[in-house]
Amino acid sequence: MKDGRVEYLLLSDGLDFARRGVAVHEALTLVAAEMGRAETDIPWSMCSDWPPEVVEAASRLCDRFVPDSKRNDHYMQTGVQSTSDSEVRDDFITVAPHAYDATFWRRDYGEVASLSDEGTSCAIWLTDDQRNVLANVVGADRVVSYEDWRRAHPSSSRRQLHRLKPRLPRARSD
Repeated sequence: MKDGRVEYLLLSDGLDFARRGVAVHEALTLVAAEMGRAETDIPWSMCSDWPPEVVEAASRLCDRFVPDSKRNDHYMQTGVQSTSDSEVRDDFITVAPHAYDATFWRRDYGEVASLSDEGTSCAIWLTDDQRNVLANVVGADRVVSYEDWRRAHPSSSRRQLHRLKPRLPRARSD
């Protein structure tokens, strides 16, 4: 926990692309006021699958942050940018659920949210109140603390170490 916030995972298992996008957008909108900086990639080769508002937001981010020489590429990146302008922040929030990678930070670079693979992986720092609001939108079972998730899903290396742990010999019953 830092600053009264806990890292949560937004679980999107079983959600189709559109519903996952809405869930991620809702989560990011909930913490928008805390954002000071953001970065995202723009996988332009995928834009034919995006809603018009995402194409428009991605176009504005490209115009603003992608060098002219890179604007015809199928894959672009914004670099880390200030989100003090609410329109820029809204564009980052709109594009993030469709990006392969997007991260949001506070002004002091404390992490606010991190997304991967078109929102299939979403970690977000929330207060208890924010967590409750998000849980009411997407379902409590979809907003899980990272610590709880990690305990329920130990890494393969931790499982391997557990298997190698010395075992006490069994008492013989002679």
